[in-house]
Amino acid sequence: MILNYQPLITVIIPIYNVHLYLSKCLDSVLNQTYSNLEVLLIDDGSQDDSKAIASEFEKKDSRIRLIKKKNSGVSDTRNVGIKMAKGEYICFSDADDILSPDYVEYLFKLINSSNYDIALTTRMFSNYSKAQIKKINVEKLNSEKACVNILSYNIPIGVYCKLFKTKFLRENNILFNNELFMGEGFNFNIDAFQRTDNIISSNRKIYFYRRNNSTSATTKFSITKCENELEAISAIYSNFILKSKSIENAWRFARWRTYSDVFDILVLSKNENNFPDLYKECLQIIRRDGAYSLKAPVSNMNRLRALIMVFFPKMIPWTMLKRNKIFKVQVKH
Repeated sequence: MILNYQPLITVIIPIYNVHLYLSKCLDSVLNQTYSNLEVLLIDDGSQDDSKAIASEFEKKDSRIRLIKKKNSGVSDTRNVGIKMAKGEYICFSDADDILSPDYVEYLFKLINSSNYDIALTTRMFSNYSKAQIKKINVEKLNSEKACVNILSYNIPIGVYCKLFKTKFLRENNILFNNELFMGEGFNFNIDAFQRTDNIISSNRKIYFYRRNNSTSATTKFSITKCENELEAISAIYSNFILKSKSIENAWRFARWRTYSDVFDILVLSKNENNFPDLYKECLQIIRRDGAYSLKAPVSNMNRLRALIMVFFPKMIPWTMLKRNKIFKVQVKH
């Protein structure tokens, strides 16, 4: 499909030690059906061949700009991209993921359908989920509903699968929290959602989220990352400007889910005995607050997960271990 109106759209991709996956990601970006792109590759001090790969792609396509910087974390890296972006709209990709050919075009058609500030999709392809959605639903969200949905994990908490109007981000000074490197996208999205009632959502899959990257923050255990993840969910609560019972209940569920995720990786990486206080804290919150899955509009799968973990907390990481073996996803100690 050829669009009559094609404003410049900036794709921001932070890069840090992803040489095994970067070429596939960049191929998917350059093969987009929407061609008027600015692609900002921001190398955050990589120590592998990522920088060289990015440099080769920059030579091949004039739409690419490679920005090299000292390592300062993913939040500051994305902020550099936001500040340097020339596009009328901004979207993001992680450097180890893959964009569907119409990733940008589909998000642009959504956001342009009625001058929205944010367009998003709620479902993704992954190593565990490769089938497209059969029934596509599109709906407008106000700020409260968008916040409740993302806190209930009905919207991906990362910044992928979303397109933001650049003017909207800059007028509201919406940036990533430089103190966070886990849950930073969750905080960014909540900050944005709270500030507009002009959000459009679809459930169509347009993004492949890789789950078998053994160097990813989600598959490699780090106590610092766990602590930062818990700090991130608290930061969301501290920065609320919207107040309602539905948002409170959804945040309580999101907090429960965050602690359960930390619990899972502690068990999967066999670190329960190395960090007994954190393990006990997670276990306490899992058992005490699982009922918030009944008070927030979470999916049946998340509700079942919560109810199982209240009574049999280790059953979920056990089933995850079995699934990871089938799909060759390794959690490193």
